[in-house]
Amino acid sequence: TLASAERVITSTHQEIEEQYELYDYYQPEQMRVIPPGTDLSRFTPANGKEFDPELFGELGRFLNDPRKPIILALSRADHRKNIGALVEAYGASLRLQEIANLVVVAGNRDDIDELDEGPQEVLTQLLVAIDRYDLWGKVAFPKHHKQDDVPIFYRLAALTKGVFVNPALTEPFGLTLIEAAACELPIVATEDGGPRDI
Repeated sequence: TLASAERVITSTHQEIEEQYELYDYYQPEQMRVIPPGTDLSRFTPANGKEFDPELFGELGRFLNDPRKPIILALSRADHRKNIGALVEAYGASLRLQEIANLVVVAGNRDDIDELDEGPQEVLTQLLVAIDRYDLWGKVAFPKHHKQDDVPIFYRLAALTKGVFVNPALTEPFGLTLIEAAACELPIVATEDGGPRDI
């Protein structure tokens, strides 16, 4: 396919430089970056009404002071997403615990034991870290969310003067970063792959 393609469209420069380079018929001059976009009708700045929905009440089940700034992580429960390192960093910082809450949205689950091995390991690692650092009341780790909740999570974090963190070890693009930014939520990300372009 690469040998006969007139043009190869990629999401990031990292795809060209590090991923396609591994293949036969690597022709970087035939490759162009067209980054994915996001739906700006869904991902919009906060308007203050986000404190009303049941989602904020759901977070309040976990947090002693739900109006503290939110450090938000939102991803699949996958080792490459490195969310365990974020929980460890938060747990190791008494100052962060004092000034902010950590909200980790890592997919949906009914019972961790019923998940595939990878997500099961990641979620167990998160629970162990939360317990090790005694982060109860400071970390929200909801079991379920709907697709329509995702923009609200970003806006809630923005309203609390929080930040979105994508600690992935490698990120081919990082769609969550542009979603968060569209909601006027500051972002922190690993300097690798898509986040570098973003």
